[in-house]
Amino acid sequence: MSESKSKIAGAVALIGIFVFLILGANAWKSNLRIKQIKIDGNRLVSTNEILQLTQIQNGSLLYQTDLTGIQRNLISHYYIKEAIVERNLPNTIHIQVIERIPIAMINASEPLYIDEYGTLLPKTVARKLFDLPLLSGLAMNQQLPLGTTLTIPDVQEALQLLLALRVLNRPMYHMISEVQLRSGGDIILYSAEGGVPIIFGHNELPSKLARLEVFWNDIVRARGPQKLQYVDLRFQDQIIARWIPESSLLKKL
Repeated sequence: MSESKSKIAGAVALIGIFVFLILGANAWKSNLRIKQIKIDGNRLVSTNEILQLTQIQNGSLLYQTDLTGIQRNLISHYYIKEAIVERNLPNTIHIQVIERIPIAMINASEPLYIDEYGTLLPKTVARKLFDLPLLSGLAMNQQLPLGTTLTIPDVQEALQLLLALRVLNRPMYHMISEVQLRSGGDIILYSAEGGVPIIFGHNELPSKLARLEVFWNDIVRARGPQKLQYVDLRFQDQIIARWIPESSLLKKL
């Protein structure tokens, strides 16, 4: 046999082996069955609830499972913002969820939660109760369906404020019991201690929050919030505070 024919025969043999391996691998993959579903990222939605949403039957074929359909089912849940669904060989479906986290509560026809993006969430779905500030003063002329995102500028600004507090200063976030909106007017916070009105106004979030933290920790805690009538943060680089006169406090006692 000539050298050229030997090379051709060798190439044909290699192609045959390659095709055989591909067919064998495909046959192996087509018979793989699901034995495990791994779920990560859920803190509010129970694992059992997620398993029910997937509609995956244990023992079903791994490569006949509709990953896009599973993802669609998962994000239909009010508290699941995103879901990543993957096959992990040889027998696992891996699900990573990103949940919507409530940041405030609102009073509509029934109490609802709202997340940092303004999405309305049912209060009854989450497994745990939250210590959240109340977002009041919303002009809701109609009952909005759950899952609706409120894009009202006042609401978005208030949510940015609460998010900044929760991320940068969680103790101060829990110090606020209510955020009152006033149809474009000044945003007013109310402290959990003493219900003190804090006129926040608009804009300049970082500097106002920094001034409020120093003032509250250094002065208000020393004198007592019950002696404070209001705090005004609307003026640049300063805080205006009005205290209840000592004579008025004595009359109350």
